[in-house]
Amino acid sequence: MVKKSKKLEEIKDMVKDINIDYDKLDLNVLNNFTAITKRLNDSRTEYKIKHKMSDIVMITLLAILANADTWDEIYQFAILHEKWLKTFLELPSGIPSHDTIQRVIAIIEPSVLYTSIVKYLMNLIDNLSKPNNEKDVKSMDGKTINGSSRSELTTDKVTPANVMSIYSHDYGMSIIQDFIKEKSNEIPTGPELIKQLNLSDSIITADALNTQKETVNAIVKSKGDYVLALKANQGTMYQEVSEYFHDEDLLKDLDYYTETEKSHSKVIKREYYMTNNISWLTNYKDWNKLKAVGYERKTIESANNDNKNIEERFFIVSFNNNIKVFADAIRKHWGVENNLHAPLDIVFREDKNTTLEKNGARNLSILRRIALNIIKIIQCFYNKSLKLIRYMISMNTEEELEKIFKTLNTNQIKSMLDNKQ
Repeated sequence: MVKKSKKLEEIKDMVKDINIDYDKLDLNVLNNFTAITKRLNDSRTEYKIKHKMSDIVMITLLAILANADTWDEIYQFAILHEKWLKTFLELPSGIPSHDTIQRVIAIIEPSVLYTSIVKYLMNLIDNLSKPNNEKDVKSMDGKTINGSSRSELTTDKVTPANVMSIYSHDYGMSIIQDFIKEKSNEIPTGPELIKQLNLSDSIITADALNTQKETVNAIVKSKGDYVLALKANQGTMYQEVSEYFHDEDLLKDLDYYTETEKSHSKVIKREYYMTNNISWLTNYKDWNKLKAVGYERKTIESANNDNKNIEERFFIVSFNNNIKVFADAIRKHWGVENNLHAPLDIVFREDKNTTLEKNGARNLSILRRIALNIIKIIQCFYNKSLKLIRYMISMNTEEELEKIFKTLNTNQIKSMLDNKQ
């Protein structure tokens, strides 16, 4: 099973038997979101500005929450709800055209907007969840936005936008991300993201492409630990680790942990091995803080035992033998696809969006991720699928959006919970 966000599951359990009196909750959080967007730097010529950037960003975010996916749909959302939007936005020249919305969204600084709102959302989560001493697993992974590409057969060739994210499994959201430069790849982007974080309470996981000395050095400098995958791109190291863990006699004396689960008429057995005896490993001292190597063997059998498949993965690890922490980090890393990438495609239809202007596509992607983070928090209270929540907002937009931002007022909800105890 996919590992779920620890903090969000804790909140879900906390509020499952509570009937929230929404009449007693205010919309301060909605106003705070608006205030955050007002801090964005607007590079437009001041005397030509008819529509405020903060208004346009808020319109776009709210429209995305309400099931809008295209610029035309975002514009129609604003037209239909103009009277309501004017209760908390300025809109000095009314509703901007869909061309204006697209053009302004294309010039916002996405990293500033995303980081500011995510920090705010993390604080809202912390208001209800309890602090813990366990390290948060943060998974670094890339995603291609396929709809942003163009074939040279139909127009000038446009390569798809690629975004690199670091996803926190404690909070259930990507906490930082950036777009990979054209004619480049994930490798140089990862260390730059890591340098912006304090990882003293974290374990970074990444696939084999990002198992690089520069990445390791960035993690250690940011005070973090790591569990990084090994594949053939690491040459001798991969070969030596593979040969070591294929020696059945050696396996008998290593730290060992196993998990078994049933899934879709299959039985999945995961076996984990780990050792901090790495003196035999060539050039292990070249890898900053390398203390152990690990092995995952996943055996997948059909329920009637007529088919068996074995998958193997090897890892370098920065901490001494703690086999359960090692196993947990691996399981969580492979959950990024289900917890981040899949919802963006299934719930927000990201791969279907065909915005031609690349900055517009990128910044729309940033706003989708903010909307996803909001809905994942709300899911703790609604107990419905992410897709259904977004559909519910589209059916009763103003009332549901107000309910959502009232639900995000975790300070007041915490007071309600404390009073009922």
